Amino acid sequence: MSNAVKDASLIVEHQFLKKYDTDSSRPVEIGAVYYRRSNPPEYDWERDYAVAREDGHTMFRHWFTWNAVHIAPDTFDWAPYDRHLELAAKNGIKTIIAEHVYEAPDWLYHKYPHARLELANGSTHSSAMGHSNALGHTRMCLDNEEVLAEAQKFLTGLARHYRDNPGLYGYDIWNECSLYNAKSLCYCPATRRSFRAWLREKYDDDLNKLRNAWRRYSITNWDEIEMPRYIQPYPDTIDMVNFQNDTAIKWMKMRQDTIRKADKRNFIVAHGNAKTFCDIPACGDDYRAGEFCDIYGYTFWYGNACHTMLGSDMIRIAAAGKEFWRAEAIGNSDWMDRGGYTEPILKQEEMADPENIRLDAMYSLAAGSRGFINPRWRALQDGSLFDGYGWYNLDGSRSARSQEIKKLSLWANDPKVLPLWKAQPLRGEIGLLLLEDAEIFCYSFYDSTSYYSLAYQGAYEAFLDAGIQADPIRLNHIDDYRILYLPFPVSLSDAAVEKLSLWTERGGALIAEGCLGYFSAHGHAYEHQPSRGLDTLIGAKQDTVSFGPDMWHGLEFASARGLCGGGIYRQTYLPTTGKVTAWYKDGKAAVVENRYGKGKVLTIGSMAGYGYKLAGKIEYLRFFASVLPFAGTRPLVRSDYNSGLISRVWANREECFLWCVNPRAYAQDAALELNDRLLEASSAEAFRGGEAQLDGRYLSFHVPSKDAVVYRLK
Repeated sequence: MSNAVKDASLIVEHQFLKKYDTDSSRPVEIGAVYYRRSNPPEYDWERDYAVAREDGHTMFRHWFTWNAVHIAPDTFDWAPYDRHLELAAKNGIKTIIAEHVYEAPDWLYHKYPHARLELANGSTHSSAMGHSNALGHTRMCLDNEEVLAEAQKFLTGLARHYRDNPGLYGYDIWNECSLYNAKSLCYCPATRRSFRAWLREKYDDDLNKLRNAWRRYSITNWDEIEMPRYIQPYPDTIDMVNFQNDTAIKWMKMRQDTIRKADKRNFIVAHGNAKTFCDIPACGDDYRAGEFCDIYGYTFWYGNACHTMLGSDMIRIAAAGKEFWRAEAIGNSDWMDRGGYTEPILKQEEMADPENIRLDAMYSLAAGSRGFINPRWRALQDGSLFDGYGWYNLDGSRSARSQEIKKLSLWANDPKVLPLWKAQPLRGEIGLLLLEDAEIFCYSFYDSTSYYSLAYQGAYEAFLDAGIQADPIRLNHIDDYRILYLPFPVSLSDAAVEKLSLWTERGGALIAEGCLGYFSAHGHAYEHQPSRGLDTLIGAKQDTVSFGPDMWHGLEFASARGLCGGGIYRQTYLPTTGKVTAWYKDGKAAVVENRYGKGKVLTIGSMAGYGYKLAGKIEYLRFFASVLPFAGTRPLVRSDYNSGLISRVWANREECFLWCVNPRAYAQDAALELNDRLLEASSAEAFRGGEAQLDGRYLSFHVPSKDAVVYRLK
């Protein structure tokens, strides 16, 4: 066990760490997407590779789009890509081949018109230009056998052509692991047939079961079943969302299997969007996608609309012990959707500042990422995303941004820093539970996941601001945690109710927001609340409830633990075995505490995470910080809420490290308190930053603005 970490259960074993026993030369990958045919121009390639090598870049990813390679039914054009693999081998830069089977060839689009993507409104996807690569953009549905066969031909040819190339490192089998927009899912005849087959399996080939579940009693055979084209809070919509998710994962597995059959040696990688808390209806499930690759990663940009650490922590858990990368960072501002008729989007200018790029990198690395990769090495020269995101200038010359990245690579891959990368973040103090059923219910009810998403983001950010590490987890992870927090838990399956109740009974501390399990996994509201024994779990029955989100902006409740905000729904309670510990302004019971078996339950009658996300009041943090004392513990590391400092403890069985990230635009003199029940150290050795003083359980040091310090605790 680490000589500083006193509780071995906090140390997480990561399968990828063994690679440092054989290849420790470059433990952190620094790189970017370089080639998206036809940018950058060929006459600059050799120079750019040399610059990348000199600046400490270790990896390039190139877009091998189906439509740019498979230029005729039996003709593949590998020539420009061959040149890149040749330059990669020459310069010692690893190549990731990013296949894009969603960018179908034009000839295929015209040969099989019945296989074009059909939208919910009955229209088909039109051939256009793609904004991310300035190539033809056509969408075809893999549920059609003709399209699937050609896609497998392309993937097989790709792997056979490059599997023995010395410049190859691996294949990225799904860019951002999402279909981006639930409104663009396919409804073509082949997909509708696939949906019926999926339903037959789910309902045990019993049409009567489906009729009763869907309340469509006049269906006489399976062929009469249609995919719902309107989003409503009913079982058919919920089944459709789950089917689309299963289908997306099926095609991801197809890509993995096809490439692996042709190339058994090189890595299979992928990267998601780190938005599982809002992207389930668009088939964006990082936890499932992470199962099908050797290395996982994530894109994180303005559209995530949450703290960078949430994306990093989500992918760390989704990677399940595998190496993970920040696969697409934000290396510069962009010009997309910035017409003169809109207000300036100042956030989109932030990443033109090298200091913000450095801070972004520190967030990613502190959460455990082993790669910091940009979506552009140098910017595109065509389309709506021209001159956006690149670390290097449009002509490939160095910039202040690229110089900052060079400094990052020199530090991260310094042999003196190598011991740091043999450790990983400790398990978080709290498991922040992602509930797919609740997210899908939110989508089916409101045609949006916003309420669920904002409640989840707000809870994470409240714990982060309170100095508590909350790990974004799924139900299958809960046995690794002693404290669970459930944002917006309004829809639960019977299996989830049983699992959570048993976990609590065995000694867990459960904190749940309002309307716990109000609806079944099929969107049915139970007549008695809380339902299915949850009243016994929380020690209270419902008194009143209001589902009018428009009524509860600015909702607050008060207790000895402090003031806290809520929103979306408002539920009040009549205690049975529980005790009321917080009240709304009208005196109604807002929070109930209860003992359940060996465990404890704290039930909040509204969505406290949503209240924090919208209001961001520092006085709310006292309530979130009180969760740990409620469960009988203290944070690993404590700092003043006002400092904004974010601390992470890393360890392996031998060593322990402390990260501290300062997001402020000014330097800070920090004084952190270590939890002496869990951590014990007598000295602190600087791996990044200046010297630190350790006096008992108090660690003092200076941390520059928008930067991080790292210390080895002994």
